[in-house]
Amino acid sequence: MRDFRTSQGTERLFGVTLAFLLVLAAAAGAADGRIDPAVERSVEKGLEYLAKAQGEDGSWPGSYGRSAGVAGLCALAFMAHGEEPGIGDYGETIEKAVEYIVSCQDSRGVLSGGISPMYSHGFATLALAEVYGMSRDKEVGKALKKAVDLIVKAQNGEGGWRYSIGSPSSDITVTGCQMMALRAAQNAGIEVPKKVIDNGIRYVKSCATADGGFSYQAGRFSGSGVARTGIGVAVLSLCGEYGSDQAKRGAEYLRYKPLERENYFYYGAYYCSQAMFQAGVSYWKDWNAQVTRAILDRQSADGSWPGSAGGVECCTAMALLALEVRYRLLPIYQR
Repeated sequence: MRDFRTSQGTERLFGVTLAFLLVLAAAAGAADGRIDPAVERSVEKGLEYLAKAQGEDGSWPGSYGRSAGVAGLCALAFMAHGEEPGIGDYGETIEKAVEYIVSCQDSRGVLSGGISPMYSHGFATLALAEVYGMSRDKEVGKALKKAVDLIVKAQNGEGGWRYSIGSPSSDITVTGCQMMALRAAQNAGIEVPKKVIDNGIRYVKSCATADGGFSYQAGRFSGSGVARTGIGVAVLSLCGEYGSDQAKRGAEYLRYKPLERENYFYYGAYYCSQAMFQAGVSYWKDWNAQVTRAILDRQSADGSWPGSAGGVECCTAMALLALEVRYRLLPIYQR
């Protein structure tokens, strides 16, 4: 197993360890009332479940668990709690997940594991970007650069992405995870062409609907949806477009909307929690009041969150990430 700690010491600014910074950030979050004991207990149980369920090769059970994207989401769930590769109780869990993700990369740079290539690729790339930002590990950086190059090349004429490489059409779900991955890669110091970000923003804005929400595809499916609106607001906010009309109207749309479609509850919670946190304190307060209890109530006794969309491990990771927005530890979660 690779030791991610070997490259960490000299790379951190001013010699301050990331672990110390995470402790300070967590303390700040607790001081303003964002983290309550019930949430922390729920998160700890969920992380314990994921750690126990992980296979020896770093993946998780079932066909979805073999996806590099699901492995990425699971790794992100640990890091969003302040865990680091190679350090602490879950250091080895994260290392194994990262090694598995990198092992899934093909000659084109795609991080798939056989499930929905570009969808899996976006979440896996996001995870590698966050790991690289922590560790500056050269092998992770190499895989990340190839993954980012693939996203750049795969962007189509609409400005977005779809499930397969080379698709002429786009949708907001696949486009959203590519844009999140590119933003995280930029945070980690990987160069991303400005025109790629600009074109992606243009596509996301083109999915905005008259009622303030966002549709699945621009001009094809006009109906708005809660999860899709969460994607639109989160992406625009993270790309500096939080003041745009589309982002503002999207946040208003979400303020009192219940999460829809039980099978996609956790997917919606994952994106909408990020969107409302980025939208500002009043939006986050309203959203948090209605959604946090719903997430906690759905947790099983073993710490997992049951769900068919993406499998139990994927649902568990997304539920954890929705709760962990308030910790503000991952760069992608910071305002």
